[in-house]
Amino acid sequence: MTDTQYPEGFTDFLDFLCEKHGVHRNRVFIEYSSKPSPPIRGGRPGYYDGLLSSRQKEGHVEFLITVFKIARDPLLTLGHEFAHLVDDLKSGKVGKPLGPPDDARERKFDNQALRDLNAFWMQRKIGASKRDEQPVGIQDAIPEG
Repeated sequence: MTDTQYPEGFTDFLDFLCEKHGVHRNRVFIEYSSKPSPPIRGGRPGYYDGLLSSRQKEGHVEFLITVFKIARDPLLTLGHEFAHLVDDLKSGKVGKPLGPPDDARERKFDNQALRDLNAFWMQRKIGASKRDEQPVGIQDAIPEG
């Protein structure tokens, strides 16, 4: 089952990632799923927190990032899967089959996701601070005269 109730900041973070990495937002779809996540390939214990899949449609590649509700940090998982997407686009290896995780690559994607998430929260915090500095209702004031 797919839940359309996303965690706070989920869709905003996707918009941030698309803008930062130059990926067209209309090519990336997200799913926050309560379905059971698949076990990790390669005989390693555990389950995937998220998955990236792709398809060709009308000559363009579209991506689906699935984040499973079991993920401890859904936004970090979204960022991790998005890092895979960016790497796939840069390498031209879109749509490769799911295989056992490569620890070095996964750490690289974890680190990129953490940097992106920190930048997103910082941007959001700065934006909120600037809004807080505006006098309440000033734009609605009736001019004197």
